[in-house]
Amino acid sequence: MAIGIFFPLALMGGVGWFWLRTLDDRLLSSRVAAVTAVAAHFDQELNGDLELLQRLASNVGPHLGQGQRGVEEKAVLEAFAHFRHREAIFLLDTARTVLAEAPAGRISAAPKATLPLVEEVLRTGLPRLSGLLVDARGALVHELVPVRDYSGAVVGVAGGTFDPGRRGFDRMMALLRRGQTGVAELVDAEGVVIASSEPRRTGRPAECAPLLAEMIREKRSGTTRSTECAQAPGAPRRGPELLTFTALTGASWGVVVRQSLDEALPTEGAIPWLAVAGILAGQLGLVGLFAWGAARSVTQPVAVLTAEAERIASGELAWPIPALGEDEVGRLGQALDRMRQGLKGLVESVEQSNERLEQRVRDRTSELKGANQQLRERELMRADLLRKVITAQEDERKRVARELHDETTQSLAVLLMRIERSQEAIRAGQDPGLEEVKVLATWVLDDVHRLILDLRPSVLDDLGLLSAIRWYAQRTLQERGVAVRFEFSELGRLPPELETALFRMCQETMSNIARHAQATQVLIEASLEAGRIHVTIEDDGKGFDQAEVASRPGRPHWGLLGIAERAELLGGKAHIDSSPGAGTRVDVQIPIPQVPQPQEAT
Repeated sequence: MAIGIFFPLALMGGVGWFWLRTLDDRLLSSRVAAVTAVAAHFDQELNGDLELLQRLASNVGPHLGQGQRGVEEKAVLEAFAHFRHREAIFLLDTARTVLAEAPAGRISAAPKATLPLVEEVLRTGLPRLSGLLVDARGALVHELVPVRDYSGAVVGVAGGTFDPGRRGFDRMMALLRRGQTGVAELVDAEGVVIASSEPRRTGRPAECAPLLAEMIREKRSGTTRSTECAQAPGAPRRGPELLTFTALTGASWGVVVRQSLDEALPTEGAIPWLAVAGILAGQLGLVGLFAWGAARSVTQPVAVLTAEAERIASGELAWPIPALGEDEVGRLGQALDRMRQGLKGLVESVEQSNERLEQRVRDRTSELKGANQQLRERELMRADLLRKVITAQEDERKRVARELHDETTQSLAVLLMRIERSQEAIRAGQDPGLEEVKVLATWVLDDVHRLILDLRPSVLDDLGLLSAIRWYAQRTLQERGVAVRFEFSELGRLPPELETALFRMCQETMSNIARHAQATQVLIEASLEAGRIHVTIEDDGKGFDQAEVASRPGRPHWGLLGIAERAELLGGKAHIDSSPGAGTRVDVQIPIPQVPQPQEAT
């Protein structure tokens, strides 16, 4: 910012310097114009004098040297009457003799200081103007013009003298003077002061006489800086001066105006530079102060924004960003605060999502643990069931072996003994008793048939569940004198595995009744309700204490437990209700599995 302000100021300084230099040039031009105007005025007056003298020379030229003194004197007197501020008017012949003069005795008593100039006029035939000559009559200037006869030959000189102080040259110089140190002077070709703005300097050499004499000879006009005048011997010591000079065109004179350089030009000297330096220093101070304030007005909010950004980057999003105004930095702070709010909402949303995800993970983990527990329980149940199935198979084999040993084997042994007795009777020639052997063989055969039917009754496969239940009840219960009542609804054919499982449960229940219940009446019900098959077997036997049976040591009561387990494997349930003296009721409910419908051929 300071650089941005410095360059405009430097540009302004350059423009000001250029303007000051232009002002100096204008001042110098005006000084030259003023000096030139004064010089032109002097030229005009001197030319007027020479014209009057030339008119006098023309009047007396044809008669000069012919002894007509009266004409010459009259012409001189008439010419003197037209001159103002003249000391004298005179006529000289080629012998430098005064032929006439006015007032009388003025020139003839004068010293011969003007003779060299008279000689020059006579030799060149040109009018001449002397410098300031100082003699007993004072400081005078001589004007000479040639006098010619009818042939144009120079036959004499007409001249006049005047005192520059009486013609107001000093006043003219005083008007040309500038400032306190200014000096305006009219000098001749020798550098002698003819008129000056300072009193009592007329007739003295100017301080820079050699330079002025050279400029007069070269007819130069212009302005120059010079220290030569100040260093002239005998002159008071002065500083560098500005010298403005213009040479007169009609005379070897010049008008010079000298003035101290510091006073003449505003760009010179110590005072302007000190003022400029002070102004620049003040401006630089103001620029520095403004730059410091502007930089602080920017850097302080930026520092606040930097600290707030670092706080947000560290994760602290709770506190808002303070207001920083309505400028660009303030709008940047507002945008950063909106970003903070959005980031805070996003972080909260992520945290809530993480919490929900963790909760879902915990729920899924709990569900997985429950599923694993169920799997372990099912695995235990499957292992236990497998063990029970193996045990049931072994029990069934034991039962079959026991029945084969207790009944079939005994019958076969009796049959074998009876056959041996028949063989002995035949060898003895006695009656072998074959009819009795036949009865025993028939009885053994029926016992084997019964055992086969107990293992897998063919009526179950041929006629269905209800016929198999009725057949087994008649064979197991009714043959033992137990009254059995059947209440069956129409079931139709069920899936083979379901009919087998239900028959085994009914078979186990009726076997228990036949073995342990001591019942006289049994009710067997079977119905189909709401997709579930209900089978109920109820007896009026002695019943039993279920808790006592369940806690009885030794061999568990596999029959009733097997009924419940079979029902659970089929997705149903079995409920056994019994108490001592109140009979037993077994209720089984099994859902009928849905058989998938075959897809129609497309």
